[in-house]
Amino acid sequence: MRNEGEGLYLKRKEGVKMGVKWTLNSLIPALLVVLITALLVFAMVFISSMTAAIDRMIVMLGSGNIVSYDDCDISSWESAEKFHVTSASGVVFSDNGKSLVNLKGIEEGYFDGERGETLKLEEMDLEGRNPIYISKTLALRLKLDFGDTMTLMLYETEKNRARPVLVTVKGIFDSGYAQLDRYLAYVDYSLIGGEGEWEIILGDNSETDKRAEELWAKGIWCETYREKYSSLYLNVKESVTILYVILASVALLAAFFSTDIVNVYLSRDYRDIMVLSILGMDTKRIRRIYLILSLRAVMVASLLGTVIGLILGSLSPLLIKAVSIANPGLVEYYISSFSVTVPWSAIIIMILSMALLSLITLYISLKKEKELGAITYES
Repeated sequence: MRNEGEGLYLKRKEGVKMGVKWTLNSLIPALLVVLITALLVFAMVFISSMTAAIDRMIVMLGSGNIVSYDDCDISSWESAEKFHVTSASGVVFSDNGKSLVNLKGIEEGYFDGERGETLKLEEMDLEGRNPIYISKTLALRLKLDFGDTMTLMLYETEKNRARPVLVTVKGIFDSGYAQLDRYLAYVDYSLIGGEGEWEIILGDNSETDKRAEELWAKGIWCETYREKYSSLYLNVKESVTILYVILASVALLAAFFSTDIVNVYLSRDYRDIMVLSILGMDTKRIRRIYLILSLRAVMVASLLGTVIGLILGSLSPLLIKAVSIANPGLVEYYISSFSVTVPWSAIIIMILSMALLSLITLYISLKKEKELGAITYES
């Protein structure tokens, strides 16, 4: 058990009543742990936020959480919306170029609510025939603005022919994910025709599988966005998994850096350790003091690094936005506008894991510390 003398010694070495300069000097050996923890937390916040944003954007730009070729009743589902859409392919021609487009035929109200807000849709009242909604990426490439007209060469699958249609830009949306929206455009449902399909958007992505199972139980064929866009979804998940493996390796490395703290403290307190030995304190008790001292320094450094990492993580949307403005190509495969999501459970697990690994490495380091044995032996 720690006696009062050991407690006072610990407080003194931690900077209590020793001044700000002493306290800062006592934390200097842990700066590396602060830096690594801050970078780890920042990376975890960024990855979590980006993954959640991409996951939701696949729903909004794709076919909703669930797509079905049969109509279904979802009136009992809370915060759920259903839209009847058709799809086709075509080519748009403007005075400044041309582009392939994947077309969606939509009905009025399609962009109401979350979808319109997520896609940052801007539109204006136009009297022009055949309104079309295009992405900001496509608008910039073809130098188009509200009210501009262009020719859409629409391919009709049922008739196996292409027909030209004059369309007018009514709305421009900016999903922030150029890789997904660069070829996407929306037109009126009547322009495309066909039987189409039903898109269902849920208030929470986590309910997707549950609701899909309910439809299957009623004999309604459906497909979740994870199944419909399996390649894209798996690519995102695999990328995230690889990044987390790398982060885990860095966290493990950071735990071993904590052994440097022991060495710095022992070198700094050489004379004090010798005095403790002369006063009769055995080596085990001295080791315990420096184990506690070093472990506390690691925990303080980890918590400080976590706070810094959270602050940096909260600023990550601004960073990505600035990069997207300066060099759009660098963030082509990322969402340039997203909200911050903090993975608290993952961060807590990381900090506890680092503390446990630090405890083990510090204990082993002190157990093998020859300098401490030499000091006590000489005394």
